[in-house]
Amino acid sequence: MSAALAIGGTLGGCMTCMMVVESLAKSHTNAMNLMTFSNFLFISIQGLIFTSKFLTIRNKIPIRAYIPVVVTFCFVNIINNLALSYRVPVPLHIIFRSGSLLSSLIMNRLLLGREYTTKKYLSVLAITIGIVMCTLAEQSSQKTGELSIEEAEKHLKDWSIGITMLTVALIASSYLAICQEKMYKDHGKHSDEAMFYVHALSLPFFALFGQDIITCAQEFNQEPPLVLFGVNLLLSQAWWTLFATSIFQYFCIKFVYMANAHMDSLSVTLLVTLRKFLSLLVSIIYFNNVFTATHWAGALLVFGGTLVFSNVILRS
Repeated sequence: MSAALAIGGTLGGCMTCMMVVESLAKSHTNAMNLMTFSNFLFISIQGLIFTSKFLTIRNKIPIRAYIPVVVTFCFVNIINNLALSYRVPVPLHIIFRSGSLLSSLIMNRLLLGREYTTKKYLSVLAITIGIVMCTLAEQSSQKTGELSIEEAEKHLKDWSIGITMLTVALIASSYLAICQEKMYKDHGKHSDEAMFYVHALSLPFFALFGQDIITCAQEFNQEPPLVLFGVNLLLSQAWWTLFATSIFQYFCIKFVYMANAHMDSLSVTLLVTLRKFLSLLVSIIYFNNVFTATHWAGALLVFGGTLVFSNVILRS
């Protein structure tokens, strides 16, 4: 029952979250810092009340052990969400983040000296080729024909910055996994506690984006209140969309943690890969995103390579 709940919750929560995030990214491209901050704040408040009981429950993992995880986790989330502000379509965003095995293999090989089979190297090569294909296909499909030279150059510059941000975030996320592995190995797995402290300790970093967050919040306040079935909901649609991202993000993370607790690692990998692929389909169909045959070929290489790497296909 718990495994079934974890599967349903992960697919439903994470896919819905991605839809709401894409909706917000399309309507308010400058809202990504505010969205990330609100997600972190929501999870922190929930953890403060229900996990730490207002800090009356002593943490099992020392604060100092959280620092490397917190810094890297905050950096990865901010960069990933900020990339959506630089003309990176959500389908490409999903595919790029699905390439984490590539950077994980490199980081584990360089930092931990781990050895891998030829099959794993070939699967990572397939993932790499897939990401490159999707990136080049996306670049060639950009609608810059109707733009002036200056606008086209700015469009390309923004897109290049977004791709660079995703690449940096991909490498950092692999380092994050190593930090988390070391923390859990040294102090035990305490997922609810870690979820609370990692998000709460990350909040001060958002002071760096304080002005941007305040400006975006003021823009949200200037929009007319949302009226639903004749009822004035007091806040604008942008605010309600933002609240929805926080709620669905929380449940997405919660059910992924539950899946890790009740399923083996291969099943979790398959579940997460399936979730990303379904999110990709929803993004293409619901939001009418451009997706060519080259995109599809690249996506299949990425997802297929992930499954082969994880021994879900062609078990050794």
